[in-house]
Amino acid sequence: MTEKYKIIHDRDICIGCSACASVCPKHWFMDNDGKSSIHNHTKTGNGEEEILGTNESPLTEDFEDNMDAAESCPVNCIHIHEVKEDGSDTELI
Repeated sequence: MTEKYKIIHDRDICIGCSACASVCPKHWFMDNDGKSSIHNHTKTGNGEEEILGTNESPLTEDFEDNMDAAESCPVNCIHIHEVKEDGSDTELI
C-alpha cells in the first residue's frame, strides 16, 4: 500500500520568512497577509491549514520537497504526519 501523508501548517505562529515557499513553491506560497500558505488547502478552524493526500493522490510525489520545507521553517509551524490505514496518524516532523 502507498503511504499517505498530511501536512499541517500552523499559520498563527508563521513569521512569513518565505523559506517554505522558496524550497517547495509547488505546495507553498506567500499570501497577501505576509504569511505562507499551502496551495489547495483546507482550513481546520484552529488557525491551521491542512492538505491531506487521498488514495488517488497520496501526497507522496513531493514528500521530500515538503519535508525540506518543514525542516527549513525557523519556527516549526509546518508539521508532516504519516496517515495509517486505520486513519490514525504519526507526526514525522
